[in-house]
Amino acid sequence: MTPSARLLRQFRDLVTVRLERITRSLMELESGASAEAGRGVLRELHGLKGEARMMGFDDVNALVHEMEELVRCTEPLRYALSPVSTDALLTTADAVLVFSGTQVADEPPPSVERLVAWLQECVRSESVRLPPGRLAPAATASPEAAGGVGTPGGPAASVPPNPVASPGRLLTVPVAEGSRPHAPSPGRSAMPSLVSPQAPGTAASSGAGARATSSAPTAKGANGLTAPRQPEPRPDTAVRIGVESLDLLTSAVTNLTQVARRRELANARRLALARELSQLAREAEDLGPAGAALAARLGSAKEMAAVLHRESKLLSNAELRDLGMLVEEVQTLRMLPLSVLFEPYPRMVRDLSRALGKEVELVVDGEDTRADRAVVEALREPLMHLVRNALDHGLETRVDRVTADKKPRGCLTLRAAREGNRIILRVEDDGMGVDPVQLRKVAVRRGLFDESAANALSDAAARELIFLPGFTSRDVVTDLSGRGVGLDAVRTSIQALGGDVGVESAPGWGTIFELRVPVSLTVAPLLFIQVGTETLALSATHVSRALKVDSADQCEVAGRPSLLVEGRVLPLAPLSSLLGLGPSRPALEGELALVVKSQSGAAALVVDRVLEERVQAILPLKGILGRFGHLTGATSLADGRLAMVLSAAFLTASAHHGNALPRPPPSVAPAPEARRRRILVVDDSPLTRELIANLLEAVGYDTVIASDGAEALEVLDAHSVDLVVTDLEMPGVNGLELARRLKGHPVHSRLPVVILTTRGGEEDRRRGLAAGVDGYITKGDLVRQDLVDVVRRLLG
Repeated sequence: MTPSARLLRQFRDLVTVRLERITRSLMELESGASAEAGRGVLRELHGLKGEARMMGFDDVNALVHEMEELVRCTEPLRYALSPVSTDALLTTADAVLVFSGTQVADEPPPSVERLVAWLQECVRSESVRLPPGRLAPAATASPEAAGGVGTPGGPAASVPPNPVASPGRLLTVPVAEGSRPHAPSPGRSAMPSLVSPQAPGTAASSGAGARATSSAPTAKGANGLTAPRQPEPRPDTAVRIGVESLDLLTSAVTNLTQVARRRELANARRLALARELSQLAREAEDLGPAGAALAARLGSAKEMAAVLHRESKLLSNAELRDLGMLVEEVQTLRMLPLSVLFEPYPRMVRDLSRALGKEVELVVDGEDTRADRAVVEALREPLMHLVRNALDHGLETRVDRVTADKKPRGCLTLRAAREGNRIILRVEDDGMGVDPVQLRKVAVRRGLFDESAANALSDAAARELIFLPGFTSRDVVTDLSGRGVGLDAVRTSIQALGGDVGVESAPGWGTIFELRVPVSLTVAPLLFIQVGTETLALSATHVSRALKVDSADQCEVAGRPSLLVEGRVLPLAPLSSLLGLGPSRPALEGELALVVKSQSGAAALVVDRVLEERVQAILPLKGILGRFGHLTGATSLADGRLAMVLSAAFLTASAHHGNALPRPPPSVAPAPEARRRRILVVDDSPLTRELIANLLEAVGYDTVIASDGAEALEVLDAHSVDLVVTDLEMPGVNGLELARRLKGHPVHSRLPVVILTTRGGEEDRRRGLAAGVDGYITKGDLVRQDLVDVVRRLLG
């Protein structure tokens, strides 16, 4: 990157950060914040003006100068800007993002001349409100220059842009404030229309202290006071880290952790070796004089093994100590405050409530709560749906609220807190609430239930109807509602995170949506269990208790086995039966059962053993393995094998509905001369080797493995195989060299070779074909290009 390009990128990053701080402070000023917020706006504007001048952005410099003049002229009023002035400043801030090249607008923003004239007109309007003897700075344009700008015939404010920005690619560490630009929703302009000073729905600023009340969001805490902000990090104590670099660092630390666990297992084996040598030495001593020399040599070997074990143990302890600190630091780097998530909402609630003709106060609590970056990104869309739903469906207009004997201004609260390893996010409004009677009528009208079935629903079950796909109580489609899309997408998104969403409501009192999601998607407490010969894992947060099955507590409900647990009747099923690992059977007296909870309910699942609970990295399942709904990920065991992480939602739903995965059909006993095809899997990544081997074994093949091409040649000398699946890039003998050697070998020349690699370029494919490989598959294409189909085709 050239020096000029690097400076330009830094300038645009500064534009984004400064305008976010300016927008936040303007929202706080509108809600009655102290004059310090106004002084902060001036500092940011002054700095931005100088930076724009140095970078040669004359239009940005001119606009920021007029913004500064407008804010400065209200200093005698303690920066109590009129609603129209606030509109002008926010609209101009959006335009600066476009003119600086920081954002790309779908439609061109208003011209610089119109924006300058509007700001200067606002300066003249604010001067009317000044105390006697205090004059505002003289406007630099004549009244005629502002003609047509901010006139009563001007366009009204448009529906605000979507506050959910596309994922940013840079993080600032430490992060003290949100750093995400305000982005428009698809298909809409990044710039709202200019708002008339006397436009409908706004109050005229005709006297000192006059303020519009059509939408007045605040950034208050639960006590009603303006929530204090964490200080911004000093430039010399914060660095920017690319998201890709952070993900790479997280992956490397995860791999090192698994290596450390395997090293612990190796240490245990060395200790076992020392003990075995000691035992052999004692037995050799019993052989008399003939065994004395052997006993001495075994004793020496035992001492050497013991020294080796002690040295390795010391090195491992030091390594684990430093690795633990590194893991903790990387996890800290990944954590973002939820203020990053809440940042756009004061502006969005202000504009949207005005467009809907409602008065809404926004209360934000718990914005310092921290969660993993991936969780924060995944929550953006669901939270946006819930906030828009509350504004459009939940909160009433001023007239309706006064008629209902409620405060004229509605209250919308975003509240976050951490409970253990979960983030609790609540979206609360004091609006009309969700009426179960009305929901039952809508369900009947839309053909979901007949009248008798709908009336049989409890109030809680009726409220759950709003999460059904296509369910809406609106008969008219608008920009915000009526499409039946939103709450079902919210539940789907939250469940994809391994979380739950619920709703509480009372007609006339309001509605509370509660989202419960993991703090991190990269590491989580896992409970390892044994089912038959399989080692599996469950999220420990979904397991509430373990108990022994007592026949006195067993019963049947609707013909299905059930268990009485703490006064509740839960469906009871062996986990092996639900997963298709064994025949369907009743639970036996004394067997171990786990109470597993999810949004689908709770169930008692019988397992063979509980092995351990450990906080461990969860690897996402992609490609073929990602198709299985009963799996949410995979994790490595100490010996390098993989354990699948089960979906609690799938298991509880299956137990409640009596569903189970189909058991594999019994294999027909092969003829004596027939044998299972054997495939050699070659890859330097233990995880990839295990995944591919498990996949091939699951469809009926035997596998042998090798870590590189040289080891693969040794394996071929010892075993007969029918096909080779190899990685391309490996230390020592790589995949291409292995293919060349096999194709030139007098015995293995007809052995099919398939390369499975991340390198999918055309040149790489040509090199593979030139080496004589029979198949070339990129690892990212496993969804579209099924490895199993390729293997079956090559094996005939």
